[in-house]
Amino acid sequence: MLYTESEGGFLIIGARGPYGANDDANAEGVVFASKTKGMSLGLSRVNVALEALGRPDKKMDCIHVAGSNGKGSACAQLVAGLVRAGYHVGMFSSPHLIQVEERVRIDGKSISNDEFNEALSKVMKLEIELTFFEITYLVSLIACHKAGVSIMVLETGLGGRLDATRSADVVGCLVTSVSFEHSEVLGDTIEKIAQEKAAIWRPGVPMLIRDPGSARIRNAMREEAITARFYNPEKSTFMDEAADLAEVMCKMLGYSFVRRPINWPARMQFIQGNPNYLIEAAHNPSGMLRVIPEIAAILPKKWSLLFGTSPQQEMDQFLSPLDWLIKSHPPVEIITTEPQDGRYPGIVEPIEGIMHIQNPVTAVQSFTKKTDLILVTGSLYLCGNILSHLGLNADIV
Repeated sequence: MLYTESEGGFLIIGARGPYGANDDANAEGVVFASKTKGMSLGLSRVNVALEALGRPDKKMDCIHVAGSNGKGSACAQLVAGLVRAGYHVGMFSSPHLIQVEERVRIDGKSISNDEFNEALSKVMKLEIELTFFEITYLVSLIACHKAGVSIMVLETGLGGRLDATRSADVVGCLVTSVSFEHSEVLGDTIEKIAQEKAAIWRPGVPMLIRDPGSARIRNAMREEAITARFYNPEKSTFMDEAADLAEVMCKMLGYSFVRRPINWPARMQFIQGNPNYLIEAAHNPSGMLRVIPEIAAILPKKWSLLFGTSPQQEMDQFLSPLDWLIKSHPPVEIITTEPQDGRYPGIVEPIEGIMHIQNPVTAVQSFTKKTDLILVTGSLYLCGNILSHLGLNADIV
């Protein structure tokens, strides 16, 4: 199953023809177009849908995760550590890298096309106007409940207060690092943005917040989450920090947690081959700033760069760490490209004076100089394009 965006909204595209709300539940090869256009924050629609579906969220222990950077990694670490401890764990995350089914994972693996379509058919029969994000969120709850999941990890899509995932009944909340992003929606200061994310707090529910390192931001978040615990991870790498947060969250909730390194697609993902690949999304300025030193520490002498990005509010700030990396550890070759299948079109020639090839697959096949590693970075969608080209999936292992 594929999805794309159209002028009228999101399309889920399959092989057999249109599937409507009054059709039978056999949704294999579905063609479905949501009735709303693009993004629409708010809880009213999804709350109505949840009630109509019998509140599957209340039949699982849901953990809600928000943040600017690291929320997906924290979700992945939660799933991996809980599964190793013997729990049956579901996960909802976005966006997907390769196929829409990976937005719903059970014990770290994407659900099947048939499982996705079966849950989708139940959502469609509600005949409620829903966004693509809301639909996939509801699909995740239905599919994971049917599979007997005991713990469900939910990643917010945008912000927190008005994100569809805020509708779930939860046993715990976690907020990872916060940075200046989506100011047109979340607020024009870091304090306002932090408050929107902290607003996933529910009275009486344990909440862990990655300490923002600023008393001003901390106080702003405390206004929304009065009982939250602030925690400053000791680990230095991005994935170690995510594991720290996941482990502390589980201790707060009384869950067992077994920790070991994981492979989380497009997050410092090393792929062995000839050449090797390092796939790291680093999709916003704060993420790029945080991860570049980690990348620099492991680069071989001969490496190449494939970079592509969607529009950024602070493009100069986004590119600055990458510019430092290029100057301090010169690659043998650089190619820029345009991520495909994202909400926004890729930037044409994001780095002036560098070879630019529009199609990511053509671009990655166009390196001519001998290299030991190709670094792919700048966009989750670009990472998905390359992972698909390499024939890989997005399971958590």
